[in-house]
Amino acid sequence: MMVSESPARISLGLERIVHFLERILPEDPRAKLRVVHVAGTNGKGSVCALVAEGAIAAGYKVGIFNSPHFLEPNDAIRVQGQPISATEYAELRAWIASLDTEAESPAGPLSLFEQATVAAIWWFAKHDVDLAVIEVGMGGLRDATNVFGLADGQSSPLGVGRSLVQCICPVDEDHLGIIGDTIEDIAREKSGIMRPGSWIVIGNQERTNAFHVIHQHALLNSPQQIVNIRRQPCSDISVPTLSDKLDNGSSPSPIIRPSATMPTWATYNSGRRCLHVKYPPLFDTYTKIPPPTLDTAPSSNAGIARPRKELYLPLVLPGIYQSENASVAFYALDILRTYYGYDKLTDAAIQNGFQNVIWPGRLSWLRLDHPSSPTGGDDSNAAVSGRSSASSPRSGKFAHFIDLSCYGEIEKLDEWILADGAHNEPAAAELRKYVDTTLRRFTHQRYIHPRNTRPHRYTPPVRWIVGFSQGKAMTAILNHLALSNDLLWLVPFSKPSEMPWIKCETTDAIYSAAQKMTNFEQIKVEQFDSLASVLDRLAADKSDTYMNVLCGSLYLVADLYRELKIRPFDVLTS
Repeated sequence: MMVSESPARISLGLERIVHFLERILPEDPRAKLRVVHVAGTNGKGSVCALVAEGAIAAGYKVGIFNSPHFLEPNDAIRVQGQPISATEYAELRAWIASLDTEAESPAGPLSLFEQATVAAIWWFAKHDVDLAVIEVGMGGLRDATNVFGLADGQSSPLGVGRSLVQCICPVDEDHLGIIGDTIEDIAREKSGIMRPGSWIVIGNQERTNAFHVIHQHALLNSPQQIVNIRRQPCSDISVPTLSDKLDNGSSPSPIIRPSATMPTWATYNSGRRCLHVKYPPLFDTYTKIPPPTLDTAPSSNAGIARPRKELYLPLVLPGIYQSENASVAFYALDILRTYYGYDKLTDAAIQNGFQNVIWPGRLSWLRLDHPSSPTGGDDSNAAVSGRSSASSPRSGKFAHFIDLSCYGEIEKLDEWILADGAHNEPAAAELRKYVDTTLRRFTHQRYIHPRNTRPHRYTPPVRWIVGFSQGKAMTAILNHLALSNDLLWLVPFSKPSEMPWIKCETTDAIYSAAQKMTNFEQIKVEQFDSLASVLDRLAADKSDTYMNVLCGSLYLVADLYRELKIRPFDVLTS
């Protein structure tokens, strides 16, 4: 079940971490935790952020564990949005490493990610969090986070503690050859976090093969406790049975196909920038009637059916796809308050949480005010999104904003960088959609705001600043992003801390991949030796000709935040 024993490599399997939690630590911290567990290819971090902010706004103490970390390893472990301090994190990791070394476990030493996961679980238990929102690192079944018990508090073969809700975000072909060789294998691996008797929220799946595998696993685990968010019906296909998972000699499970008339539960209102959700009454939904054997938390209101109703939720995270993530987060929160006694999760609390959420590096606008700019040094624009600016080592001032294009504040393109961690084809396609929408707003803004003048009336091209980690489908991603007359700037990123398995592609390798693009001859490509040189070039460019977009890797986005000295999690707790 283990892929590698080396702590410096990706090492899937639960033997080491389960042995450490049960036998090596002074006490098993999992027993104190109630968990929302989130897996998938895209959207996991956004769902975690939305769930956590909704619960925090309701007055609960919430721990959140993300993978990978953003700027520093300690920012992956947060309580009430505040990261564990770097000093405490270092001390905690050193203690865990020393225990691991002294134990000389027959299962082998913990991997670096397993150490980080143990640190998060211990930290959350130490702080007596009411809810732990935990993002899967890679895959699901063999991921180090998959160590929690059943929703009713009973131990399972995979762990102890209470995994109340498992969310499966959209699944696509990522980490091929590591967690699986096909989309079905990957979906099966990610479905491994499901627990019998728990609630399962299935996000909208664009890949039909993935949906059927996930849905079949959900039916096998909790057939009456599934929230299935689908934007449109999926056609029936031949689905492999799960007979390879059955070791009791029973006959293979039948192929289970969902109804082709599944209703749409949540819709996105682009004009109002909100999500319209409703409580679904049909089978394959949660019925608002708790199972008779479910051990809910003490509460006089737990499990009481509410009348069907509708709710509008604000969406501040940009991108239409965030409506799907918000749907997953909302139904997870609604399950918590309906079945598990989280009664303070009122509609108003969820709305406030969704309004306050920040998830850096995902369609985030970063502004550079040149000294000659009329707004240089003025923080008034920061009030638009409630975010503060930070000093920069370069001249001018950088600030972090969320979807400022919707406020009509983009006056000069050369003052902005749109940063997004898009690192696979689905994310790249969504990024291109968002960029196209922004450019249309920019081009037609003079009709909405007549005082704003434009140096041109045509849709400007895009300057793509890209870097990739090894193993990505670079040509396919670039084909989604760059159009004719766009610029393509290639740049490496720095080595992320505590992740020795992450390797940056050289700019020569990216250039070779770019040469295979369908429109390579119509794109101007340049290579840079560092992100610092890119920013110096941008600071010198006053042409206001291109829209600047940095993407391809979250590690490259993190480098940008470091260069601009922006610490978004400090803003969260200020």
